[in-house]
Amino acid sequence: NYLRWSSAMTSFLKGRKLWRIVTGDKPAPVKRPDETDDSFADRLEDWDSANHRILTWFTNTSVPSVNMHFSRFDLAKEAWDFLASRYTSADLAHQYQLVSTLNRLRQ
Repeated sequence: NYLRWSSAMTSFLKGRKLWRIVTGDKPAPVKRPDETDDSFADRLEDWDSANHRILTWFTNTSVPSVNMHFSRFDLAKEAWDFLASRYTSADLAHQYQLVSTLNRLRQ
C-alpha cells in the first residue's frame, strides 16, 4: 500500500510544484542581506504554508495508525523520510522473514 500511496503522492505533489519541498531541494528561505523584514516574512510564510499543506495531505491520505506519527514533524521532508524508512522494505532479510511467515500461516 505504501508504494502505491507514495507514487500517487509524488505525482500529485509534482503536479502542484511542491515536490522540491519534500525532497529538501527547496528548504525554508533564509533572509538575504538586502531583504526587508516584511519581504522575508512573506517568503517564509509562503514556504511554511506550502510545507504544512503537504503535511496535511499526508495526514488526510493515510490511515490513523500511520498519520498519528505526523504530529512530531514540522517539515514535510522529515515526514516523507520517516515513511520511506519505515515502510520501504527492499532488503532480502525482510523479504525472507515475510515469506517465512506466510509459509507458516494456515487457514
